[in-house]
Amino acid sequence: MRCKRSVVSTVVAGAMAAAVASTACVANNGSLLILGVLAPPTNTGAAGASCLYTPTQDGPYLSYGTLDVAFAEQYVPTMLVGNQMVCRGDPSQFRVETDRVTLQGAIVRITDASGAQLTSYTVLGSGFVDCSSGGTMGLGTYSTTMIDPSTVDAVRQALGSTIGASKRLVGYAKVYGITTGGQHIESGEFSFPINACLGCLVTFPAGSADPAQPLPNCLATSSGGGGSSATPCIFGQDQTIDCRLCQNNAVCIP
Repeated sequence: MRCKRSVVSTVVAGAMAAAVASTACVANNGSLLILGVLAPPTNTGAAGASCLYTPTQDGPYLSYGTLDVAFAEQYVPTMLVGNQMVCRGDPSQFRVETDRVTLQGAIVRITDASGAQLTSYTVLGSGFVDCSSGGTMGLGTYSTTMIDPSTVDAVRQALGSTIGASKRLVGYAKVYGITTGGQHIESGEFSFPINACLGCLVTFPAGSADPAQPLPNCLATSSGGGGSSATPCIFGQDQTIDCRLCQNNAVCIP
């Protein structure tokens, strides 16, 4: 747990009170929690143009992730983080808010489908989650590396050159940070299954194929026809890839 000894000073009516040493650390699902992994928004423009995540409890969420190792070097989901600590700031009483949370990083571990641990690491980052107010939980988004490049390399080697081959991984993450009152805080552990595969996100829409060649292919001489060529927010992560967008990759031109 990332619990550090800290010194908290309180100002009362403009006077500085004595510094109080504190070793308190909150590490449970009740105060700070990961609600789920948000589904990526549909991108209608260039890479990343519409990929803005909205922190809302309605989601939509992903029930599992998909990592296509033919494209991606890591898996970086955007998680919805909730803060259930109640806002207690009161300007009329000169009392500042102490229960907002600045996120500082995530503690991650990865297992295979049987539960055998493959690796673990800490990823630094930044984020902010407001406190709960009026019965409504404070919400924020936080992105972290849930599958690291070393694990992707190992999966890529295990899958070989078999297009469509896959391996199930499970990522576990805890986020940590510090409240505006100086208290170090850590969430409970959140688990998320991820299918790592080779070429499974590539699609071959109508109009992308040359009918004179063996199917499927992506050899049409014109860009006409059906299908969508919307650019994924992150190539190889959770969203399908129109074969016309990846002609430099062998899995897109079978």
